[in-house]
Amino acid sequence: MSTSASRFRSGLTGLLLSAPLLVPGSGGECPGHDYPSRGDSAQGREIVMVPNGAVTDAGWALARLNDGANLNNQSFTYPETSNPVRLFLIDSGIAAADTWFSRNPNLVIEHSELVRASGDPTYSNAVEHGSRMLSLIAGPETGAALGTPVHLVSLNIYPGDEGSTTTSGRMIDAIDRVIEYQALHEDMPGVICLASGSSTPGKNSAQLESIISEARDAGITVIVCAGNQGGDAAEYVPSAYGVQDGVICVGASDADNQHLANTNQGPAVDLYAPGQQVRTLNLPTPESGSYYLMNGTSPATALATAAAIIELSKNPGLSPQEVENALTADAFTVSQNALIQVHPDPEVDSDGDGCIDLLETFFGTNPADPAATPEPLVLSRTGNQLRLEFEMAADLFVPGTPFTLSNGSTWKIRCSENLQDWTEADGSLSTGAASGAKLPVTFTLPASAKSCFLQVEVSPAP
Repeated sequence: MSTSASRFRSGLTGLLLSAPLLVPGSGGECPGHDYPSRGDSAQGREIVMVPNGAVTDAGWALARLNDGANLNNQSFTYPETSNPVRLFLIDSGIAAADTWFSRNPNLVIEHSELVRASGDPTYSNAVEHGSRMLSLIAGPETGAALGTPVHLVSLNIYPGDEGSTTTSGRMIDAIDRVIEYQALHEDMPGVICLASGSSTPGKNSAQLESIISEARDAGITVIVCAGNQGGDAAEYVPSAYGVQDGVICVGASDADNQHLANTNQGPAVDLYAPGQQVRTLNLPTPESGSYYLMNGTSPATALATAAAIIELSKNPGLSPQEVENALTADAFTVSQNALIQVHPDPEVDSDGDGCIDLLETFFGTNPADPAATPEPLVLSRTGNQLRLEFEMAADLFVPGTPFTLSNGSTWKIRCSENLQDWTEADGSLSTGAASGAKLPVTFTLPASAKSCFLQVEVSPAP
């Protein structure tokens, strides 16, 4: 993640008080001054910038992927990455491919096939589970990887009608086909999503373990669900194979960042993702704004798969182990849960309101709502004392470490007499009583200069 800082500025000149809003971006300054461009191109350091997208009313689960510490956020900002990633969805079939899923121009249905054992029917009406997994990965309104080119290869291992079961044998056959397919199509990295598992403990499968290892060794990242028995994930398959490097076993967390009541746990579980009342598409006829709420480690696995796809789109050369390391390093840890996080570029302005997402989060406004922007900073002078007053997000403030936020970001107050030379301000910080989601903050410092500018500088977590 970028380590650049973003700033919100207020200025005072003589007895004239002003609180101009800093327009974020390279070389942004207070309005009313003519400054030369400080873009990087003049120094030959042009940086490629990409847009990000946002879902204003995304529900708690997607929103929690952006900010694990914020229990109130309902908006989700997804990065728009450019490198395609192949999704191998080993599940039921897919419904509404030509209607609902076609609304995402980044989703390409590349290939689909039935995986059948001897004596299986040659058809399948089972589509609900696989469709809901795809909707959480790349579906309109509910997908976490909406801004990433995803090429779907669907392998249907559920024969017969809706609600049918499958076997480890069909799963083994499907993974074998994935390995062969990827070997013939090496144009993009691949991720396997396995959101199915055994319901009784003690049924280990050496052949399934071996084929998962083979897929991992072929450079395919494998995501498996922990299971919903409320026990030890190591006692079930394929969750037991989460102990392998590059095989990511996903448990489910609830809206309070605790373990979901029935999620399997234990050393085999690598990461957690939201699994309570998660919005998915509503079948049989998906409609905008209408959702089916899903519980368990299946939706958690789909969201984790989306995070892995985004990571691979950013860095296509990552090995499965490196994907796991990246997701683990970026996780938000709380109550023994390492929660998957999906971070857009901190300099992005999702809603185009002139204030970047990093600052909107700090000041407690919705980065996906163009009508919600931070209030201007209020700067006043009494004698030789300056007072800077503003409101910030109450859930980010940590009294014991006030300049390090609960999401790992840091902030400081900096001052200048000329808008060119800036130093960190030495003053005292005080807070008032929180009102709703906002906390009033006052920073006081001595200053004798006739002109003074103060700015709040926020740096993302490293």
